[in-house]
Amino acid sequence: MSVKISDWVMATTNEDELIHGFVQSMDSRHGVARIYVIASDHDSAIGKVMEVAQQDMKKLPVATFDIEDQVKSLIDIALTTRDELWFMELTDTLFTLQQNGSNRSEREFMPTGYTNRLGVDQF
Repeated sequence: MSVKISDWVMATTNEDELIHGFVQSMDSRHGVARIYVIASDHDSAIGKVMEVAQQDMKKLPVATFDIEDQVKSLIDIALTTRDELWFMELTDTLFTLQQNGSNRSEREFMPTGYTNRLGVDQF
């Protein structure tokens, strides 16, 4: 599997926790990766860096985000992770979407319905 730093992945930990996040660092010699967790079936793992075996990871496909709410959610993640470059890219994308309008209507977007760490329901 060709996973590299900054790739978004889903993985299972040794404790059988399902986690979703991005690769923060890798140790190819030992076959492990450190993943910054943004979602998990165990709330205590969210916001932490978890170490998982590389064979237990699945790289997530790259998606385009053409709905303002999607980009705003990603901006929240960029702020949380203090990724200034990604924040700037996302704000440029948001500005373009606001100027040109979204490529898809909100009705085509399948809401996921979750509560972010700030306690605000997102749909």
